[in-house]
Amino acid sequence: MAGSLWLRLLVFPVCSYVFFYGLFALRAPNPSFVFGKTEALWAALIAGSFAWLALNKWIVIRRIRSELDMAGRFELADGKRAVVSGRVRAVGSPLESPCAGARCIAYRYKVVHRASTGTLGDSAGSHMMTDYRGYAMTPSVVRGATRSVSILAETDNIEFLILKPGLDALDGEEIKGEAARERIRRYLGAINFGDECNDRMNAGRQARTKAAYVAPGDFRTDTCAMDAGPVSEDNHLFETVIAEGEPFLVSGIYDADRNGIGPGANSTLEPLRLIRGGNAAHKADLAGKRKTITVAWGLALLTSAVYFMNFV
Repeated sequence: MAGSLWLRLLVFPVCSYVFFYGLFALRAPNPSFVFGKTEALWAALIAGSFAWLALNKWIVIRRIRSELDMAGRFELADGKRAVVSGRVRAVGSPLESPCAGARCIAYRYKVVHRASTGTLGDSAGSHMMTDYRGYAMTPSVVRGATRSVSILAETDNIEFLILKPGLDALDGEEIKGEAARERIRRYLGAINFGDECNDRMNAGRQARTKAAYVAPGDFRTDTCAMDAGPVSEDNHLFETVIAEGEPFLVSGIYDADRNGIGPGANSTLEPLRLIRGGNAAHKADLAGKRKTITVAWGLALLTSAVYFMNFV
């Protein structure tokens, strides 16, 4: 994993740029070179960027292929990367999401309001301010073809790695209606946030956080802005859930003592990944990245052709 990170961040971009710059510096009679041309520098930067994108996607495709292969073999070895594809289930009673009231194994919510910024003579506008936010997970398993494996998620990756459906829906689905507002009022009303500021919201606002951590995959955190008022019709509710029975592909480090999959000692290099949709979604992602590689290499070749037609 560390090796692929070095390849993606350092080796690939440098090699891509050097390759295309050397290519664009070629002059007849070959193999003579003419360096220092401004147009060659810019063309190499553009073509190299497309090549870098293609090589990055190639690394991801290798990982996806490996995960699909491991999911098919279902081999579990302590301390090694393991991949299980199946449906997620709560070990005990499932959670109830605070906005939609859905039965789930994990949720994330956010309550925001729109605040005005500036004046007509200044920089008028508005942006969303968070009043309440939180997430929770209950002990859960992913049931494969022959056995179940626990999901050992940690609080530092629940929001980003598990509950992020995509950049186009970072906050999750907006839940509308008075029933949802009444449900979140009851949920928040049952929490004793205390009086002491121990956290921060967006724009540096003071906040209070109440957190309960039992074990990996079993925790809850709720945060309230110090100046937040009661939930009203002016608030917008956003929520993301992992529903009971949803198909997921779980990739991480296997812990034989707890029969679970979680992040490694270095969660950056050995992350826990949950892919919504299981094998089918992973295969669709694989096909999409192959198309990206084809387009990226095509654009790199097009840049090369335009350069040689106009500057050589």
